[in-house]
Amino acid sequence: MKQTNLISNFIRMWPRAIFNTSVKIEGHRGKQPSIAMTIKELERPGVYILYRDDQPFYVGQAKGKLRSRLKAHANGVGGSRNYFWNYFSAFIVENPRYIAEVEAILISAMPSVITNSSKPKLHKVPLDGPTRKLMHELMKKV
Repeated sequence: MKQTNLISNFIRMWPRAIFNTSVKIEGHRGKQPSIAMTIKELERPGVYILYRDDQPFYVGQAKGKLRSRLKAHANGVGGSRNYFWNYFSAFIVENPRYIAEVEAILISAMPSVITNSSKPKLHKVPLDGPTRKLMHELMKKV
């Protein structure tokens, strides 16, 4: 049985500017494509994180091409998340049926991000008594 990786590749902290900066391609006629158009990994489905500087800002998914979703965020009008990000990371998910699960893991791991309408289908472990007490004590010190 052949085993495939859940995530085949990832892109870490690439600039938003790749969606509106063109690259000169030898022999190409007409308008030069954006750098993003030359990145094969962005043709795949996956999960992405938008960052404001180095702080995670938004987690989303692309069941089609990552490039299309990210370009919509980069060039879109309206929606607060379109204006405030300048870097992105992306995880190429080989099997699209796992995209929602990967997205849920990332959203759960980064509680400060703005979430979309998705609700992670993960079971949250409730705090036990000693941990809750410790957190309460730590909060009093802040």
